[in-house]
Amino acid sequence: MIRGSLVPNITFFDAEGNLDTKKTKWHMRWMFEKGLDGLFLTGSYGSGPMMTNEERIEVFKAAKEVASDFEGKILLPHVGCIDTKSTLELAKAADEIGVDGIGAVPPFYYKHSEELIINFYREIVESVDTPVYAYNNPGTSRFTFSLGTVHKLQAMGLAGMKDSPLDVGFVSTVYYDAKLNHKDFQVILGTSKGWLPFYYMGIQAAIAGMNNWAPEIMTVLVQSTFAGDQGRSEKAYQVMMDLSKKMHFTDSTIASHMGLYARGFDAGLPRKPMVLPPFDDPKYKEILSLLQRGFDELGIEMEIGD
Repeated sequence: MIRGSLVPNITFFDAEGNLDTKKTKWHMRWMFEKGLDGLFLTGSYGSGPMMTNEERIEVFKAAKEVASDFEGKILLPHVGCIDTKSTLELAKAADEIGVDGIGAVPPFYYKHSEELIINFYREIVESVDTPVYAYNNPGTSRFTFSLGTVHKLQAMGLAGMKDSPLDVGFVSTVYYDAKLNHKDFQVILGTSKGWLPFYYMGIQAAIAGMNNWAPEIMTVLVQSTFAGDQGRSEKAYQVMMDLSKKMHFTDSTIASHMGLYARGFDAGLPRKPMVLPPFDDPKYKEILSLLQRGFDELGIEMEIGD
């Protein structure tokens, strides 16, 4: 079972738009050192749809190299593409590298029928030995999973689902359906929002964007939850929710780079057409102030780069 605090980690590029593997690996290592449990690679935050398959595989290999220096870290590459052929190429590469799970959003841009989506996942499952997880993100894929869809995917061997919309009715129904019918199927939150109530329901893992720029806060939240320290976990949850809300002023990938720069770290660049505000923009100082307040509320030290 995938358990704990994971990140949809951003991918770093240089000024020419080339993949910056060195900085990407630094970021992975830095988050692991701060208590992160695992990586969700080349998803939306990670600019996967903007990258070639060769670049994404390079990120998978970099993650495997970094994770080998730690114990028990989870690697969950996202392989979803607009077409099946490219998706299968990535899935097979991830399978050969050796990871803990393979995630895929339904093929996006075009609107596909449920039958085609089922066939898409069947081909992934049959092409690899690694457990496969569907990624429910209708905002990008134009496909919304139903309980009936999930049942069909479970029947063909899907290991679980990462859910980003966090529709309480849908997520709870899928979870309890699997639990009560003794199905080996895991639901993973695709956001830190809702972590505490869903944890008490039984969900054990969340893929949180905040880990990109404040993994210490997520570590306090998840570890105190697992330890049964209700007071500390509730405090950390409130800090996380407040800070997360204030950081949703722009695209999440851009905000993650800005959060790292606000802390004094060289966070490289997103890939164009995404661009960062100029470094004299007062928003960076505002972010630093917000972060410092959150760290102070939890009584933890915030590392500042140079």
